[in-house]
Formats: sequence, structure tokens, C-alpha cells
Amino acid sequence: MPTLDIFNDDAFSLSSLTARVNTEIGYVPGQIGSSGLFEEDGVSTLSVMVEERGGNLSLIEPTERGGPGETIKNDKDKLRSFVIPHIQRDDAVMADEVQGRRRFGTESDVETVQNLVDRKVARHYRAIDMTVEHFRIGALKGVILTKSGRTLYNLYTEFEIAAPADVNFALDVDATKVRSKCFDLVRSIEDELDEPYDHIHAFVGDDFWKALIEHPKVRETFLNTQQAAELRGSMVVDKFEFGGIVWERYRTGKKGTAANGGAGFIAAGEARFAPVGVSELFITRFAPADYEETVNTDGLPRYAMQYAMPNNKGRHLEMQSNPLCLCTRPSVLRKGVAA
Repeated sequence: MPTLDIFNDDAFSLSSLTARVNTEIGYVPGQIGSSGLFEEDGVSTLSVMVEERGGNLSLIEPTERGGPGETIKNDKDKLRSFVIPHIQRDDAVMADEVQGRRRFGTESDVETVQNLVDRKVARHYRAIDMTVEHFRIGALKGVILTKSGRTLYNLYTEFEIAAPADVNFALDVDATKVRSKCFDLVRSIEDELDEPYDHIHAFVGDDFWKALIEHPKVRETFLNTQQAAELRGSMVVDKFEFGGIVWERYRTGKKGTAANGGAGFIAAGEARFAPVGVSELFITRFAPADYEETVNTDGLPRYAMQYAMPNNKGRHLEMQSNPLCLCTRPSVLRKGVAA
């Protein structure tokens, strides 16, 4: 019969459980996470410093040959510190759950109990991944919120800038020149960014999406293209390029919407815009777990730990992540509204 001594096996060590939860159990990201917009890395500290440097371009006034040149003041760097939040889920494996367990076709006690632990851990790691996605959405909006609605970071306040005004696409008006609206938005982002990028990407709520794909000016553009069939409704299309912007419908899903208090991560009548292909513009940094074994090591996306209950009736389980998601230049963020 399996006993709780089984947890002394190396399969249930911190390193083994953590390795499985980061690789063997399939990663289930949201669309922001899977898009590659955010650059991920581990850090060995509990906070991240973001350096802001002026670096403004300027013309040079001509001076006399052989004389002194124009002098300028040195750029003053600004350093901002962001404490990395800690998120954790707790569970347990009770002695009665382990007692007498056998998986069909095997006599391996370790493998059998490992399946039980993995199922419990997997349930919580999906919640952690959803939370990280929620933080990334917050960074895309400029305001990062917790599940309860508490503000973790208002990036506009942190960087001492005003939130850009909403862009009204007026999609309820047939005569609206949608392509011109797109051009103005792209140009405004380019002016703030002022460096090379790949493209502008829009993550779009359902109502905005419907108004966009049904707008006459948008449909006319695609009448003679390969995407015409999709826009006529013969099949579902969730991403296309128009007006210099890649538009993608964001799907929160039923469970995600329920977990978010009944609201989509991207509001139904909104679109959120971001430039893609700019180094360290959108970042996710993972701090190490708060265990002796992980002190001063580079953080991983998730950790899993088990340890004995004082009364020997089972084992505690912990799943945790320590993610910080930021847009390091929130002046480039834009919010569009359908009407």
C-alpha cells in the first residue's frame, strides 16, 4: 500500500515538481501571452528598475570653423523601481487520498501518487497563468489591476504622464473614413515611439469587432481579396490587416469572463493598440520563489512545492508565481472605442 513516505522520493522535490509544472504539464496561455508581445525573463531580485533616458533628437546650429562647437546639457536618467507581485495558490494531498491508490495497468506507487499531485497542481497553475495574462492586459491598458480591482500599478502615474485620449472610430456611421482613422492613430503612436517597429497590433472586444468587420468601408476593401469570403460570413476570421494595423479579436472565454467579474479582459466596445517589435517595450519579469532553495536564483514562471502537515495527516501543496508585467513607455498605448 502507498504511504506518505512516498513523498520523500525525488519525484516530489521542489526542483522536480517545478520542472514538471513548467514543461510536462501543457502551457495554456492567453492571446497576449502567446502573441510574443511581452519579452519574458527571470530575475534574481524582488524588484525591477526601469531606466528612462531623454535621448531627444535635435538639430545642430552651425558654428565657426576652428571655434567651439555647440554644447548641450547631459541627459538626466530617471530610475523607477517596481516591486514584483507574489501570487500563490495552496492545496493539500490528504493521507486518505493516497491510501490504496493504484493506476490501472501499473504497480508504481510513485507514478500513481504523482498523477494525483499533478492534477491538483495543474488546476491551480491554469489560474496562475490566467492571472499573468490579466496583468499583461493591464500593462497594455496602462493600469494593472488585481482580481479585486485594486490597482497594482498605474503606469501613467508612475511615468508622470497623462493617459492618451481615447480614439473614437465612429463605426456606427457608414460614412466614417476608417482607414484615415487608422492612419491618424498609427502616426500618433509613431510620433511617441520614434524608433523602428514591426507593426501596430490591435486586440479587439466583440462589439468593436462586429462593428469593424461590418463597416462598409472595411468590407469594400476586401471584396476582391482572399479574405472576402471570411468577411461575407462563410467562415470565422479572428485576425486581419487593415489600415496598417493587424486587428485581432480577443476572446476572454466563458470561464475567464466569470473569473473577471463577468467582464471581458478587453471590454466589448474597445480595442487596445500596441507597437510590436520594439525591444523591452513590453516585458514580463519573474522573481524567484520565497524558498531557501531559490534565494538569489533567476525566477521561473511557476513553482510547485510540497511539505508535511504537522499532524502527519497529509501534505501541503503550494503553487506560486512572481510576475511583473510592464509597458516601459506607456505614452505609446492607445485605446479605441467603436462609437
